[in-house]
Amino acid sequence: MGIPERQFLFSKTLTTSWPSAAQIQHWTQVLGTLRARLLKRELPGESQRPCQAPAIVPKPGPDLNLLECVAALEEMHQALQRETAQRQELERAYRGTHKALAQAEADLAFVRSGECKARHEALHDELTALPNRRHLLEQLGHALASRRPEHVGPTVIYIDLDHFKAVNDTHGHGVGDEVLRITAARLSAAVRHGDLVVRLGGDEFACLLQGVADAAPLRQLCAKLLEAVSRPMKVADLQLLVCPSIGVAMCPQHGTAAKDLMACADAAMYAAKRERRGFAFYGEAA
Repeated sequence: MGIPERQFLFSKTLTTSWPSAAQIQHWTQVLGTLRARLLKRELPGESQRPCQAPAIVPKPGPDLNLLECVAALEEMHQALQRETAQRQELERAYRGTHKALAQAEADLAFVRSGECKARHEALHDELTALPNRRHLLEQLGHALASRRPEHVGPTVIYIDLDHFKAVNDTHGHGVGDEVLRITAARLSAAVRHGDLVVRLGGDEFACLLQGVADAAPLRQLCAKLLEAVSRPMKVADLQLLVCPSIGVAMCPQHGTAAKDLMACADAAMYAAKRERRGFAFYGEAA
């Protein structure tokens, strides 16, 4: 049963009139007459009991014959059957509507789940399960937009693996992928809770930090990241050494726009790679 049919049934049920007042009065008169006649038949037997009080005989209604009584009762029976059938149909329609609503809710939950999954896949890297560049830019833009002038802004740390192409060329992309997964896990374990680690693409990663006003703790973190990634990696039967180059850009010293901070962190990373000093802050002399 479709929705239009249910709506029609509901409107039909709600607008169907119950027995009219004239019908009810007629049926009442019929029942009263039948009851009076039955009591009259019982009176002779009851009168033989002298100790009992005389029975009160209700005043009989109109003089109706048996056929009229039967017709009235049949009319009443048919009206009750109609009302019962309509009630049952309404209950069936209600159950059908309830089932349809439950199915609609399930479909909506499925669609929402699909939307959440699609958004997660759009904002995360499939290989490492880290957030991706798009996610980083969204979070960085939000942090910059909500920053007050008197508060410290976010910090971007750009990380690139040195000579990673040689790993792929020598041992294959399967080993290279495992190196990237290990690097992602080590970076995530090294940062503070709440800091964002992302894979930008290829062998490039980044960290987004909030609330760091001084360069000293950032230097400590960079040294920690450098040490964590540089530890030997065991992949199958191989023992690999991969070293990163790290660049740092801070807001507002190095920019107040997302593209400026990303560009400065990238430039600092290339400076560290070129000068082979592990990590560098943007604009800092070697």
